[in-house]
Amino acid sequence: MNINANDRTLGLINIWQVLRKLFWEIELIKATPDSLRVGAAPVDVLHVQDARLYATINAAFTSLALVDWLYHTIREDQLLTQRIIDTLGNVDMSSDKAFLLFFREKNSSINACHQISNANKHFYLKNPERNFKVMVGEIVMKRPDGTTDVAVITHIIRNGDTPDTATSVFDMLVSLMVWWEDLLTNIQVLGREQFFPQGAP
Repeated sequence: MNINANDRTLGLINIWQVLRKLFWEIELIKATPDSLRVGAAPVDVLHVQDARLYATINAAFTSLALVDWLYHTIREDQLLTQRIIDTLGNVDMSSDKAFLLFFREKNSSINACHQISNANKHFYLKNPERNFKVMVGEIVMKRPDGTTDVAVITHIIRNGDTPDTATSVFDMLVSLMVWWEDLLTNIQVLGREQFFPQGAP
């Protein structure tokens, strides 16, 4: 028996609100400094070395969560179901797992968010996707005044069958955010005005 979880979402009630959370998380990544001065005390929580990684992981989780929210938003609405089929093709609505698999195959960025989220949720992966790899590294910059800055970089270097195609994780998330907004707008999911009264930022 499935039980609605909206008594424990800390107030999230609508898929547009979840999308607004993704917009906020993208802004949080932008607000996080690009680099950290080695040896200097952090100014605040946004100035710690892993802050961009934490914010990026959270945005990947939200991007993936939108798939489940969409499934449950449209599954009993024949008009929305038909609109998504018209927009994306033969969407598999037989279960939430089938729906997710369809989206992972349809949009490689959703597959990337699934891979990142799954790896951060589970210590061990039973069946990891072999054709997915990320690269996380640090750039160390020596400054003329003798100080050193450290910056973190995150790239997806393989996602699916295409080897060695590096993509910035941040750029992928921004593109996915736009993709989600376009999809929800095209299939006319209700509730946008409540959470984007002035339109998307």
